[in-house]
Order: sequence, then structure tokens, then C-alpha cells
Amino acid sequence: MSKLTKALTAAAGNAGGDNLYVEDVFSTYLYTGNSSTQTITNGIDLDGEGGMLWLKPRNQTQDHIIFDTVRGVTKSLTTNNTTAEYTATAGNEGLQSFNNDGFTTKLYQNNTGINNSSCNVASWTFRKAKKFFDVVTYTGNGSSGYRQISHNLGSTPAAVIQKNITDVKNWYVYHKDTAQPSDTD
Repeated sequence: MSKLTKALTAAAGNAGGDNLYVEDVFSTYLYTGNSSTQTITNGIDLDGEGGMLWLKPRNQTQDHIIFDTVRGVTKSLTTNNTTAEYTATAGNEGLQSFNNDGFTTKLYQNNTGINNSSCNVASWTFRKAKKFFDVVTYTGNGSSGYRQISHNLGSTPAAVIQKNITDVKNWYVYHKDTAQPSDTD
């Protein structure tokens, strides 16, 4: 096992326990769209374990799009703007399913870049795992100051990305080595 693999294994929360390797919880996968249904097999179990999928067309100008297993295949967010979540109508979902070894996408009329013919797409898949990654939704209370949000990491998060999904609001990023934001949730 390489030094990098050991470090990533420890970061995934399994130093000394059952081996959980970075390739079990994270994937970068490149694919070319086909304007039809397409199954991407990247070895990440989103169906059984849950997680998040981040997609970005590399040769077209469409947005970065995020889907997660908590909100489901009909809900997406674009990371490069402040819009609320997009809810696809039945039959118009860009993502057809989260699978036990990847995901299935199809032609997406709102943003065809994630499976448009000849579109080169980068996908980043993050599986839920203790001490590695979690997806959490909560209802804000409108108060300023800091608030404790429950999660399943089993450790203090080193980084948090937060977005109000119902309103046009900024994204907030917290990292343990930077000052904390001072806005209301």
C-alpha cells in the first residue's frame, strides 16, 4: 500500500480498522454524453450508502450541477450561481438513478450538458462514510450566530459547504483553517 493510499485511508476513517480505501468512497470519472440513457460505472455505491454527485461539462458552457441521495434524482443545484434548487418534472430528470456501482444519467432538457451527445463530462462522486463525507439538510431558524448541525461523520468536520436550497442565496464554505462566516442561516 502506498504512502498516499495509507494517508487517504486514514482520512476516510479507517486507520487500523476494516480497510476502506479512497476508491471506495470517491471517484473522478470522465465520460462522453450520448443524448440517451447512459450508465456510468465508477465503483461507488450511491444507492446503498448514499452520497453526492458533481457533474461539469468540460467542452461546453453549462453549469456545474450537484445531485445528492438525500434530495433525490429530481433535485439539483448549480454551484456557480446563487439560484435555489431546481426540481425536474417527471421524465425530465437529468439523473435517472443512483446505483450500487455508480449512476445512470439521461438527456436533460434543462441542462443537456450532463449527457448531451459529444459533451465531455467530468464527474466527481462522494460516497457517505464516517470521517470522510456526509450530506445533511436542515431547516434554518433565521438567527445569526453559529448553530450546531447534526451529521454522521463521527468527527468534527474540517470543511463544510452550505447552500440555502429554497431561496436565491450565496453559497458558504467553512474550512477549519479559515474564519467562520457571520451570516444568518
